[in-house]
Amino acid sequence: MNLHGSVLSLAIISASLTACGGSSSNDREGDVETALAQLNIQCVDVEKAVAANSSGVLSLALVDSYFSGSKFATSSAEIVSYDQCSDRLYVVNSQAASIDVLALSENNSAPSKVGTIDLSLAATSAGIEIGAANSVSAKQGLVAVAIEAKVKQNPGLIALYRSDDLSLLATYPTGALPDMVALSSDGQTILTANEGEPSGDYSVDPEGSITIVDISKGYVEKAEVKQVSFVVFNFGESRHAELSASIRTAGPAGTSVAQDLEPEFIALNSDNTKAYVALQENNAMAIIDIATARIDSIKGLGEKSWNAASGNRLDASNKDNGVGEFASYEQLVGLYMPDTIASFSIDGAGYIISANEGDGREYIYSTTQKACAAADHDWDGDEYEVGGDDEDAIKYANELGDCISFTDEQRGKNIVALVDASHPLKAALDDNNQLKRIKIVADKEHYSAEDNIVIFGGRSFSIWNEQAELVFDSGDDIAKKVFAIDSENFNATNDNNDPAETADNRSDDKGTEPEAIEVAEINGKHYAFIGLERQGGIIVYDVTVPTAPVYQSYINNRDFSESVCTLVEEGDCENGIYNPAAGDLGPESIDYFTRVGKHYIAVGNEVSGTTTVYQIEFDK
Repeated sequence: MNLHGSVLSLAIISASLTACGGSSSNDREGDVETALAQLNIQCVDVEKAVAANSSGVLSLALVDSYFSGSKFATSSAEIVSYDQCSDRLYVVNSQAASIDVLALSENNSAPSKVGTIDLSLAATSAGIEIGAANSVSAKQGLVAVAIEAKVKQNPGLIALYRSDDLSLLATYPTGALPDMVALSSDGQTILTANEGEPSGDYSVDPEGSITIVDISKGYVEKAEVKQVSFVVFNFGESRHAELSASIRTAGPAGTSVAQDLEPEFIALNSDNTKAYVALQENNAMAIIDIATARIDSIKGLGEKSWNAASGNRLDASNKDNGVGEFASYEQLVGLYMPDTIASFSIDGAGYIISANEGDGREYIYSTTQKACAAADHDWDGDEYEVGGDDEDAIKYANELGDCISFTDEQRGKNIVALVDASHPLKAALDDNNQLKRIKIVADKEHYSAEDNIVIFGGRSFSIWNEQAELVFDSGDDIAKKVFAIDSENFNATNDNNDPAETADNRSDDKGTEPEAIEVAEINGKHYAFIGLERQGGIIVYDVTVPTAPVYQSYINNRDFSESVCTLVEEGDCENGIYNPAAGDLGPESIDYFTRVGKHYIAVGNEVSGTTTVYQIEFDK
């Protein structure tokens, strides 16, 4: 671990780095000021919102957006994090391999760029070649960044910076592909979810893992780094028997459990003693004791029914009679497969809330058709006949294209022959107006009449208790609300605004695709903000009663009448130059904050490359 600049190895004895001038649940403001003083970081004065009547309906009012200026759809505003100490937003710009630092105006919190964290020094300090930054977490004058290695399957790193002069404090090693970083609210612990994603040709598959860095006693020599492994859950190991059948481990043949588990996102409980880790592709959640770095348990999240009895209905096809063709289907179920998760506490009880995006596995690499065939993989490029004329033979030997080494996704039509004739969905799976187009979790060689047909994601948000047991699921409410407000563009994709191309585009996949989620306590009530990655926009629910959330509002800062880029063909971007008039595309992250006496959220939109601030208001 290395140090940059004039900052020495400073011990932080029992320090709890909460926001300057604020208070934590542990009321350790004195420790906060002492710890920050040791680093000579001076927090700015931030005027928090005063208590106000929140009995009305919560709505969001657009303040302004900052555009990164990067090429279209290059994840140039993926993750956003607000630090109250510096009163700044920190935004991952994967395109520029940096963190954009945004100031907020005094009158309305409009964002504007005032600085950049160049990540190259962290690479030099850690002695590795780096790839993209994947996540940022800024709290209490510290900025933690998760950075993958240039070769994603190699161990990555955490880079820790000061927020005042943006200098590097230290770097810490992680597992392969640190996809998300979280600073604890007391500033004493940094965690990363290391996804361990395999190479496209599946020649290398690192293990998923969690990194825990204890910085309570210092940032360099006294920092303690622990790597949490899932190896003990492998077949034949001591804890394998703890895995229930509901935990999906369905990677390529020969994959171990530790390789198969892919940590996606982390949420910490209110006292920073437990970490809840979304294992998205596995439809599971790991619960980790932070002090001991031990995995308490791994819980499967189960299935969500789309049958008539559930009351849930979905539009399952992009090739049916039009948008909003909702229906229920017997023996059709979805796996929740959450992406972002967040935690909150009410009356001493802890809860985890999840955005149930869903995600399949498709490992792709670029090679020739001949090499793809030799590897016994599936070619996804232009087809050329073996032994054809000379021109075709040359193309067959030399032209590069996509080769799929593994996938667990198939459309309904592809499994019809595997489904028993008496299955209630046999006909629907061969009907474009029903389930012929929908993406199926394809991990069976035969479907009996009793087997469920399984799809990706819940098209919903869910609330879980501290044992990862389901408390509430929003069913089909998100789809209903979005359809009622903007039926013309329902289930749109996020990189095309042509009505002929975008409407109904994602019905066969994961619908509006709930991706980002944030929970904020405002005046004694708890509100959930859910970002819809494909459709766009933020939908809000009051979750003060976790078993019965109440819808509040939906806003989408996206103009479907505008082209997504300055040059498009059939709505698709042709020149990589984003058209700001199109608005926000692909909300990936949300962070709540309060300043200048008001409440706000900031949203990172990875396709448009925009960071957008909304003010929270209450309408009577």
